[in-house]
Amino acid sequence: MIIKRTLLITVIVGLLQILSFSNLLSSESADQKLVVGKSAECLDCHDDMSTSLDNSTHRLSNDATNDKIAVGCISCHDGWAEHLEEPSAENIGNPENKTLFDQANICGNCHQSQHQTSMTSFDPHGISGVACLTCHTVHNNSESKLLAEKSGQLCISCHADEASEFNRRSAHPYESGNIDCIDCHVLGGMERADKAVGLNWTCQNCHAENAGPFIYEHPVTYKHLVDGSGCVECHQPHGSDNDRLINQPGNGLCLQCHNTPPGHLTNHSGLGSKLACLECHTDIHGSYDNRLFLDPDLGSKLFPDCYQSGCHIQN
Repeated sequence: MIIKRTLLITVIVGLLQILSFSNLLSSESADQKLVVGKSAECLDCHDDMSTSLDNSTHRLSNDATNDKIAVGCISCHDGWAEHLEEPSAENIGNPENKTLFDQANICGNCHQSQHQTSMTSFDPHGISGVACLTCHTVHNNSESKLLAEKSGQLCISCHADEASEFNRRSAHPYESGNIDCIDCHVLGGMERADKAVGLNWTCQNCHAENAGPFIYEHPVTYKHLVDGSGCVECHQPHGSDNDRLINQPGNGLCLQCHNTPPGHLTNHSGLGSKLACLECHTDIHGSYDNRLFLDPDLGSKLFPDCYQSGCHIQN
C-alpha cells in the first residue's frame, strides 16, 4: 500500500512538472512571437538597425531561431506600442537617454549577474553615475562584452592619471599589451566575498611565488586591509620610477618600519650600513629557513667565512 501511494505521488509530481514546463514553453513561445512580430514591424522603417546587430550577441531573434530569451527592438525600446501606432521621435524610448537605474532595469531584463547588480549598489562606477551605456554600446559593435572600446582604452578615457603611470621606468606591461586593466580590476568584484578584503589576492594570481605560506613571514605581506597593507604597502601597482615597482628608492622603503640596527653602524667599520637592505635580506616576502630573510648564499657571496668562523649564526 505504501509503495503504491509513493508511486502515485511520484507520477502526480511528474505530471505537474511536465505541465509547468509546457506552460513555461508556451509562455516563452508567446513572448518570442510577440518580440519577433513587433520588432519586424520596426524594421519596416529601421531596416539598417537589424544589420547593425548581426555580429553581436544582441542579434535579433526571428522565427527560425530558438533563443532562450528572444531579442528584439521592443526588448530595449519602451513606448514601442504607441510608436508603432503613431511613429514619432517623441514617443519611443532610447536607453542612452535614460538614468543609471532605468538603464540597469532595461539591461537587467536579460542580464542578471553580480556585475549588473553591483553597478547600482556598491561599485564606485555606479556611485559616480557611470551607467551601462557609458561603457557598452549595442549597435554596430563587435567588441567583447559589447564594450564601447577595447577595455584598456575604455578605462584610460577616464583614468588618465593611472594610464600615465604605465610610462614610468618600472611598470606592469600594459603598454606592450601583455596585461589589461580587467586582468586585475574585476568590476563589482564580489564574486568571491573572501577575496574582497584586499589587493593581495589579485597580485598573487600572477605572483604566486611570493604568496607563501612561509615558515618565517614578513608581516606586511599577509595583512589584507582594504585601505592598504599587503603588496601595495611597498609596491606601486601601475608603475614606479624605482626598481620592481617599489614606492621609495634605496633603503627608504625599509626604513619606514625598521631602524638601522646599531650593529650595522659599528661592527666591521659600519660595513652593514653601506649596503642596501635587499643585498642581504633577499627573501623579503618570506623565508622557509631564515627569520631575518637573509640570502641563503650570503656567507659565501658577500661575507666569506663570517658564518664558518663561528662568530655569527646565519638564522
